Amino acid sequence: MSTPTRNRFRAAAMAVAPVALLAAFLYQPYLPGAAPGPETIAQAVEADPTRWAVAQLLTVGAFALFVLAFQALRGRLRDAGEERWSSFAFPLVVVGGVVVAAVIGMQVTFAGAARTGADTAAPARATDPFLSVVVIAAVAFLVGILTFARGIAHSRIMGRSMTTLVVIAAVVMGLALAAPIFHVIFYVAGIAAIVTFWPLAWATVRTGSATEGGVEPTAEADRDPQRRAVHPNATAHTSGHGRRAKSGVRSGRRPTPTM
Repeated sequence: MSTPTRNRFRAAAMAVAPVALLAAFLYQPYLPGAAPGPETIAQAVEADPTRWAVAQLLTVGAFALFVLAFQALRGRLRDAGEERWSSFAFPLVVVGGVVVAAVIGMQVTFAGAARTGADTAAPARATDPFLSVVVIAAVAFLVGILTFARGIAHSRIMGRSMTTLVVIAAVVMGLALAAPIFHVIFYVAGIAAIVTFWPLAWATVRTGSATEGGVEPTAEADRDPQRRAVHPNATAHTSGHGRRAKSGVRSGRRPTPTM
């Protein structure tokens, strides 16, 4: 697969994933308070079991796309020469995303309990032992996102002002996803994800187009000595030959070929 095509797929993943995540968050039934307990969750499930089940499934799928977006970002940073931070950040994001998605998937069973008339709070209490695992996964997710932010700042794949915006949005997104408050997780994190990934997607598309047209991105070319280095003897030879050719034309003499 060529680099432009690969960058288009990366940009598509980074553009679609945050929108899917925000849409899944917005469809979630409202849970008041910080860290809602089993009774609060049971009330939301019993109010509309179908919506609850669909919302959890959509969120699991959105987290899968979200991890895919980070994989695309990892590839883009690797192509730009950034290996130190993104290589450490991506495994943390994968572990955190998988664990959180698994616990969310377990909550689909709450809707089945509500439909059968069973105690809906009982399965919610059964997932309480997994809360410590979720906390660890959220911390890993946060550290991974913050490390990715450091890699974005180090890679210089965008301009200074846009890089600053994306880094700040990534930090806000990581902190919001780790917060146990409904509004912060489902609204702030979703919007911050869009602000983080859309500029990165656009920069990735532009890089692919520039590469396809034979123009290397300035930031990458400046960092890669093989792309900017020109052999000094070859430069001197070419420039010297050009000067002799021009002087020969002015004087009416044929330029003497250089060996």
